[in-house]
Amino acid sequence: FHAMDTLQRNGYDLAKAMSTLVPQGGPVLCRDEMEEWSASEAMLFEEALEKYGKDFNDIRQDFLPWKSLASIVQFYYMWKTTDRYIQQVL
Repeated sequence: FHAMDTLQRNGYDLAKAMSTLVPQGGPVLCRDEMEEWSASEAMLFEEALEKYGKDFNDIRQDFLPWKSLASIVQFYYMWKTTDRYIQQVL
């Protein structure tokens, strides 16, 4: 997503966008939301999701009060791309 946003901000000039992504000092790396969650927080999230469904306000209030609502929602959409989510659906 970061690369696509950079390309758009640079008027779809690929060379210009690439120089923004890989400046002279080296590449710019973005941390994704899943890297910022511990394994125990991810397990709490799954437990909360099972209890409350997608009621992210209740999930935050009862299970993850130290996380922002935006962080929980973003984690949910990242989590849906994982093998753990796919296994639960099947």
